[in-house]
Amino acid sequence: MGCHPIDPDGPPSGTPDISFYCDDIAATVAELKAKGVTFTGEVEDHGYGLVTHFLMLGEIRVQLYQPRYTVERG
Repeated sequence: MGCHPIDPDGPPSGTPDISFYCDDIAATVAELKAKGVTFTGEVEDHGYGLVTHFLMLGEIRVQLYQPRYTVERG
């Protein structure tokens, strides 16, 4: 789960979302498209990071984003 400012154009509060982050959204989108993943729109700048959405089986919409903040690993 993440905590970001409420997007006035987003789903109503309390709506569950699935999201994954990546280090390079352009490369990740290209790799997923090459494997047949369907994206619902282009990459957009949402302030906290670059964002797009793709569909999983069952038409479940999933967010993919490249954060503007640094993610520590380890």
